[in-house]
Amino acid sequence: MQALFALFLLSLEYAFLAYQWTGSFVQVVLVSEVIFAFIWFLMAFHLRDVIAGGFGKISTGFKTKPVIAAVATVAVCGFILCCSLFEVSSVEMSFQTFDPVYFAAIFILAVTLYVAWRLEQFWRRLEAAQRWEYKFFIVGAYLVCGSIAWVMSYRLTYLTILPDHLTLIAGLLSAGGVVMLYAIIHHRLLNRKIFVSRKVIYSFVVPSLLAGYFLGFGTVTLVMRTFGLEMSFVLKWLFLVLGGIGVTVFGLSGKIRSRIHFFISTHFYINKYEYRDEWLALSEQLQGALTEDGVVRALRRVLSASLYTTKIYIWLGDRSKGYSLVSYPENFTGRKKDNFLQPDDPLIEYISVHPYFHGGEKNKSNALKNVLKEKEQFLSSFDLILVAPVSIGSQLPGLIGLGPEYTGGRYGYDDFDLLTALGSQTASALLAVRMAEQLAGARERQAWDRLSAFVLHDIKNAATMLSLLQENAVDHIHEPEFQRDMLESVDDALRRMARVEERLNTLKNEIVVDWQVIDLRHFLEDCCRRLQSKLATMAISIDIKENLQVKGDPSLLTSIIENILINAYQARENNLAVRMVAVQESSTKKIVITILDNGPGILEALLPDALFEPFKTTKKGGSGIGLWQVKKMVEKLEGTITAGNRKNGGARFRLKLNAAG
Repeated sequence: MQALFALFLLSLEYAFLAYQWTGSFVQVVLVSEVIFAFIWFLMAFHLRDVIAGGFGKISTGFKTKPVIAAVATVAVCGFILCCSLFEVSSVEMSFQTFDPVYFAAIFILAVTLYVAWRLEQFWRRLEAAQRWEYKFFIVGAYLVCGSIAWVMSYRLTYLTILPDHLTLIAGLLSAGGVVMLYAIIHHRLLNRKIFVSRKVIYSFVVPSLLAGYFLGFGTVTLVMRTFGLEMSFVLKWLFLVLGGIGVTVFGLSGKIRSRIHFFISTHFYINKYEYRDEWLALSEQLQGALTEDGVVRALRRVLSASLYTTKIYIWLGDRSKGYSLVSYPENFTGRKKDNFLQPDDPLIEYISVHPYFHGGEKNKSNALKNVLKEKEQFLSSFDLILVAPVSIGSQLPGLIGLGPEYTGGRYGYDDFDLLTALGSQTASALLAVRMAEQLAGARERQAWDRLSAFVLHDIKNAATMLSLLQENAVDHIHEPEFQRDMLESVDDALRRMARVEERLNTLKNEIVVDWQVIDLRHFLEDCCRRLQSKLATMAISIDIKENLQVKGDPSLLTSIIENILINAYQARENNLAVRMVAVQESSTKKIVITILDNGPGILEALLPDALFEPFKTTKKGGSGIGLWQVKKMVEKLEGTITAGNRKNGGARFRLKLNAAG
């Protein structure tokens, strides 16, 4: 922007000098050329840093700007003193070889070539999408470089400055500047929004109107005098009367004042952000977002467009299970174990009682200092400066983490307010999505309950048929072959129907617990002994170092153990080894039973909770209700169950049950 401002100013000086050729102003233009060359050089210097560090980086090269400015000041002062010695004719200016003007032309030409080279390097570093945005900027900049190079080459060749050339160069520089300015405005290359406070506008609205009126009146008078015209008495008083009428109408017309007030309220702001615009932008992005992933993508797009940072992180979860990192920058290389925040994490605890976490605050509270100390490695690995909650009321479904602004600025209260507004809106959308998913799951279970009623009806019919078979057996009981077939069929059918009926009743939440005190070692040994007769290729070992007793239902606990072991057997039939370890937690006094195997493990997509949801299965022909049934039975026993994978391969299930006594 400095280069563009200097470019347009130099164009005006060229145009005025061509129209009004005077020796004193020639010297002013020559000095302006040198100053413009320094500014043009600084722009190329900045391009060098952008090329080296990439977009969005803070220019380290601008630390040398004071040195360059000091050198430029000395050079310009010396050039002014030398230019005052020149003689300028009425039609041209001539100079000799090795005069200050000659060296100035060499310097300007060298700077122009350097800028052209940097522009070419800058263009090569742009991606395809960025080239489309910067193409007009580059074209305009090359037009400026080419025009200046032509003028300086002519000046060095013929040692002459002509007014006609100044007119042409003024037009070319203006054209190049307009093209560059168009690219900056049209594609928003500055990545900045300029806000003017309403208070400023209201304070100066009347003086501004008066200034505009007098400026227009003075401009008309100046133009008429330039062309030798006298402003008539009628025209002069017409302007005065019209101005008075305008002020009177503005003061007395409430409708006009209301329209002006509306215009100022909708186009000028007092805050860094216009929260209404950002809120509407997020509302538009959230339309059609039916999943948590869709809500996260919408939030990220709005944050990327409104905040001056490329380091945006989003965690989702809840206070009971913790928070998982679901959105992060493409070049993120942080530690994987830091991607999950436990429910009791100090940062979560801090965010739960504070509106935001800002590591850059000057006056840090003791609570903030403690979090900074405990989470120092975590914050540095993510390069986090600001963490804001995605919350509404007491609900905290997520977190937003931000790295430093690439502008070098600091986060302030406007940023905190914006994140609060966007966070509450996103939290509402997330909770709505989760509620919809829970409702869909409830409907699935309701449909399954209805299906189970039909299945139970069919099983009862089959049981009736078997009862009739038993009645007919009276007439054929003396036949040995009928006896064998009948007894085998009846026993098998009844056993199968009883098992199906038991599972379907479990799905309908019709589980009745027969509470007993269970000796865990003997119970597991008996359970494994019965299973190994059916699963001969599975090796089971039990590790219990103390006498442990749990409070539970032997039938339900047997079903839980059987289901887990059969799943492991179906995943790997050959060389399957299962190890069961039971210990008592010292803090909670609960009995923890860990079941480990050497199978293929559990798919990451099913962890940590999807594995226990109904209808979720990866087994061919599986119903997806076995482990859901297990979780229901564990909950009936007032316990918990979790699943995961071992580091060396294989699955791990952990049950927590109440100790007896």
